[in-house]
Amino acid sequence: MPRILKKYLLLILSICTSYFSQGQTNVDSTVKGKWKLNGYGEIYFGLNRQTLRGQHPSDFQYNHIKTNQVAINQSYIGIDHEGRNIRAGIVLHTGTYVKSNYSNEKPLLQTIYRAHIGMRISKKKDAWLEAGIFPSYIGFEGVNAFDNTTLTRSLLAENSPYFLTGLKANYLLSPKNEIAVYLLTGWQRIAPQKGNSLPSFGWQWIHKPTDKSKVNWSSFIGSDNPDSTRKWRYFNNFFWQFEKGNWACTIGLDVGLEQKERKSKSFYTWYSPVIITQHTFNKKWQSAIRIERYSDPDQVITKPTNGVAVLANSQSINTDFHPARRIICRAEWRIFQAREPIFRTENGYSKSASLLTLSTAIQLNTDLKKRPRLGP
Repeated sequence: MPRILKKYLLLILSICTSYFSQGQTNVDSTVKGKWKLNGYGEIYFGLNRQTLRGQHPSDFQYNHIKTNQVAINQSYIGIDHEGRNIRAGIVLHTGTYVKSNYSNEKPLLQTIYRAHIGMRISKKKDAWLEAGIFPSYIGFEGVNAFDNTTLTRSLLAENSPYFLTGLKANYLLSPKNEIAVYLLTGWQRIAPQKGNSLPSFGWQWIHKPTDKSKVNWSSFIGSDNPDSTRKWRYFNNFFWQFEKGNWACTIGLDVGLEQKERKSKSFYTWYSPVIITQHTFNKKWQSAIRIERYSDPDQVITKPTNGVAVLANSQSINTDFHPARRIICRAEWRIFQAREPIFRTENGYSKSASLLTLSTAIQLNTDLKKRPRLGP
């Protein structure tokens, strides 16, 4: 780790600790924490008539990427400790998502889905200081199927960080408002990039007007280049989620800027709006519709191997069946349209694509002192 990064980590640790110290609670070693076993697995089959068996549908998607064959998107196993003032966990994973999205990391680091340790620094404000590898604070979608309204991930989620590494400090401003700040190794990186001596920064604001409504603003500032060619990246994610009766809706928008070259005052831009509407029929059945667009004309984030910029639309509809509380079976039909050929085919690329995906996911979360069972 670069020496300057270590200094930044120590600095933010000192600042956060002193800032929250007014509400700090002492660790009570007599209180025993809970140890929990977490397990998860998602198996899927994607039917795409344009591609060969096992071929990826595009160069800018990382989940459910194997077509015309059965595969595991992600499976993980891990242990978490939840104490009054200390929490920690380590989770290891594998799957096609891991192979595609962690390809820039060393093999050993690729196996880590989550590894963190945290200390409560204010009980009154429910504030924590945490360090490690953790799921990204950017966006409303993750890898776990139970965290998502749709079977496949939206294009804005596929092309923003799924994981981040560094320090996190959160603070409850009020019952309806929470903020968090981050000091990071980079844009979806575990190990810092060689030649980049500066860390990246982030923050998140969560506002909950009601129990059934949530507004989120997440930002990232940093560089994904070495010092010699440093180009600053500024990224914002906004989303609003709300429920009304049996309906739920998510409206999201990603907007990014990056310098065209080192010390330049001109910027490349990219953006992605999305809307997802879900209807719950009963405890076992749900359905959702998604409409989205992704525009990266200067190929800042998306870089198809044929050199064509990604300007694409997508629509999907999925149906979910919950045979048990921790099992979900899904079917989704999704279509894409693009300005230029960017979707893989047997012999090259196409301007459009159609994909039928089926999946089943199961999740285990149990106290280690109790007999493992499916359930919350």
